[in-house]
This record gives sequence, structure tokens and C-alpha cells, in this order.
Amino acid sequence: MKTTVLRQTTGILINPSLAPFIKRLETLVDRERFLHSLGTYHTMLILCQRYGGDLSEGALLGLIHDCGRCQEYSQMREMLEKFQHPLGEEDLCHPKIWHARLGAVMLETSFGIRNAEMAEAIRVHPTGSTGMSLIGKILFIADYIEPTRNYEGVDRFRTLALSDLEDAFRAILKNKIDHVRSKGKSLHSDSLKALKYYVKEEEEDY
Repeated sequence: MKTTVLRQTTGILINPSLAPFIKRLETLVDRERFLHSLGTYHTMLILCQRYGGDLSEGALLGLIHDCGRCQEYSQMREMLEKFQHPLGEEDLCHPKIWHARLGAVMLETSFGIRNAEMAEAIRVHPTGSTGMSLIGKILFIADYIEPTRNYEGVDRFRTLALSDLEDAFRAILKNKIDHVRSKGKSLHSDSLKALKYYVKEEEEDY
């Protein structure tokens, strides 16, 4: 399988059974986020087929994972409190990951899907976490390498994702952490825990 398949942004085939989810998603996000979601859906299918992930769950996760992204931060917080999932103390100073906390809740409240593993995959897709499921790791990777992503080094991660899932996961986790630190920002505790959990042999360098 060539890595160019991960750069294709046209000709994405959508299962007709997903139409209601796509219609709902279009009411929640802007065009840029919608195209990102389609790209993540496409990449989820490729990686699930390659590594044995559940295709149905992977398709839905790719589409839905950023469903809370286009809300204002104040709205995210209000909605989480409304659904009795208030932000934890460790989340309060990291508003850029609030959409993932909200998306995990909206999986059920907006899309009618009650699945704890899928909700957890959405909840931690920006940061990573300890003890992640296969589908959670695939989402973490797919979100980072889908076809609309265009940053220095993305092709290296696309190639790695098609050859070794675990290596790709660790490389992307480290790259995300390096990026945050290069901006002088603090890391979320979930990222730090994931680093120690998955990259033990190199944790002293971080």
C-alpha cells in the first residue's frame, strides 16, 4: 500500500448508513473541520483494515471525533456542565482539548451512540493516555496524518503509520509533546502519563 493513499482528498466513498451521522455533523462544524473529519474517516478505514480495528467503530470515530470543536470555549464548558461531565482540574488550563471532552459526551447525546471505548478514544485523541485501546491509538494517529494535514514531516508519519502502528503512535506522541514544548506551553497531564507509559526507554530525555 502506497502512502499516497493517505493524501487523497477526493473520491472518498461513504457508506450510505452513515448519512444521518454526516448530516448531523454538518450542522455542528464548519467546512474546514468537516473536511478534516472526512479525511480522518478515510484514514481510519485504511488503518483499521491494516491493523484489525473495527471498521464500523473506526468510521464513526473518524467522522465524529471533532464534533465539539467549533463551539466557543464558554459553550463547551457550559455543555459539559449541563451533561454532568464538568471539566477536571487538570483540564481547566488546557482549553484546546476541551472539544475532545465534549465530543466524548456528544457521541451519545448528539449521535445516539453509547459505547465507552469509543467515547474514551474521542476523549483522549488530542493528548493520548495510558492503556489506550487499539481503536484509540488508530484515531490518535489518523487525526494527525489525514489527507488535509500539511505540516513539515507529515509524510514521514504517514509512511510509518502504514508499516508499524506502535512506532507511529510513539513517534507522533513525542512530536506532539515536542511541538507544545517548543512554544513554551505546559503539557496536559495525560500527555505526560502517556509518554512515561509508552516511551519508557526514552523518558529521561523528556
